[in-house]
Amino acid sequence: MQQTAASHVQRSSPDGNRKPATALRDNGLRFSPVTIALHWLVAALVLSIIAIELIGLVRPDADLARFANLLGALLFPVSVYRFWARVTSYHPLPLGTPNPVEVIVSRSVAVGLALAMVLLPIAAWLWKSAANIPLELPGGYVIPALIAPDRAAAGVLRVLFDVGSSAFLLGLALHLFGALKNHFVLKNDVLKRMLGKHVEL
Repeated sequence: MQQTAASHVQRSSPDGNRKPATALRDNGLRFSPVTIALHWLVAALVLSIIAIELIGLVRPDADLARFANLLGALLFPVSVYRFWARVTSYHPLPLGTPNPVEVIVSRSVAVGLALAMVLLPIAAWLWKSAANIPLELPGGYVIPALIAPDRAAAGVLRVLFDVGSSAFLLGLALHLFGALKNHFVLKNDVLKRMLGKHVEL
């Protein structure tokens, strides 16, 4: 179902007057405050997990690993909501006169990243369950295993997780490249819009 941005921004009230659409959902002109807040929350969680994983390669630390598991557990439900919101809400119109191919690529990457942040935690959960690796959290808590230990399944799931993680990092790099290009090269207001500022199309 297609609607214009303007028709989505405003809805009719029962008395026939026009009123702004709810601020909790994206529309053709802007991202909602909820989307903006969750975008930066997810960015902080993802970058923190990546940093902890890199530190763990140099200096393994059980406490840091538990903290990374906690961040992943927090990231999962937020990511589920963000993916649902992404595919059920109107995406704001692009700024200026962008290349249509770049718009398609950027939106595909954004949806792919949102989906990956739902699937990768599940893949990691399944892999560690199959490998009989407990998902420990700070405070002595342990996330229950999803499946029984299975060495063969663990090998397959580990490969799937590694492939998915590599694709996710590539998509994240493309996403960051696009954001920097828009801000520093094209000098448009894409980043300002993602910071909640009002911008002109």
